[in-house]
Amino acid sequence: MPGRTIGFLLFDQFNLLDVSGPLEVFNTANQLGGGDYRLLLIGQEPGPCRAESGIELVVQASLADSPCLDTLVIPGGSGTRDAAIQARFGPWISAREQDTRRVASICTGAFLLASTGLLDGLQATTHWHYESQFRLRFPKVNLLGDALYVDNGQIITSAGISSGIDMALKLVEDDCGVEIAIKVARYLVVHYRRVGNQAQFSQPLQFQQKARGQFADTTAYIMQNLHRPLAVADLAEQAGMSQRNFCRRFKQQLGQSPGRYVENLRLDYARQLLTDNDWPLARIAQACGYQSQDVFRRAFERRFALLPGEYRARFE
Repeated sequence: MPGRTIGFLLFDQFNLLDVSGPLEVFNTANQLGGGDYRLLLIGQEPGPCRAESGIELVVQASLADSPCLDTLVIPGGSGTRDAAIQARFGPWISAREQDTRRVASICTGAFLLASTGLLDGLQATTHWHYESQFRLRFPKVNLLGDALYVDNGQIITSAGISSGIDMALKLVEDDCGVEIAIKVARYLVVHYRRVGNQAQFSQPLQFQQKARGQFADTTAYIMQNLHRPLAVADLAEQAGMSQRNFCRRFKQQLGQSPGRYVENLRLDYARQLLTDNDWPLARIAQACGYQSQDVFRRAFERRFALLPGEYRARFE
């Protein structure tokens, strides 16, 4: 009998990928000979349980009859924000937390977990789209809205959907070692492994959605010319504004100064280059508009708390 039982909690309107993605990480660890996992679907009662997509999974163990667990995984889905589901599952989660080594939530599963009070005073994350709603409902939780996953030891939370795979790889690494976790990632053809404090989505995508009017042209120009010097005075002149007015309006619309915006885009581009090819760091620094490899290295470490070489090694 495998030594670690991983229980996946099912409820009406759960997110299917939040279950199937991490489940396959643990299953692949078993197949590759490094895992020792028993995978179990737990719900209110045995039988079919419908996901948001309409697909049904079969609950194998009821809340009342579920065995002792090593790890409890709470997926996301619209059901997590249903008061009736919170009232039905919340007390059971609270009771099981006391004799379960780890409790992990994925995506909006953090809503169901937070409804128990177990996240009060802790750092946590959830899907970026529901960040504001989460903050309003659970002000005692220190939400890190831009993190992929947050590890508090016994309680782990992860962000939007596919980040559950990153979290599961992290748990496999904790249990079985880094070598097995890397083998699992390679077998599943996913990156090993995005670090927990990596942003849920990139600065270009985030701010392209905010840029309007003249600033839509400005941000497009910046993205096309990251390899060049991009002085704020030159950007203001291109936009037909005084530098002072440009900086004020830019920050009003995009939430950060032009200089910070350019820096973030350079670093996001650098992050992409580090994982997509084997260019030397000097070439990446030049492609991203940095005057020297040393300046690039310091800026990258400031933003991601990792040196460029360390970041690249996470994905090899």
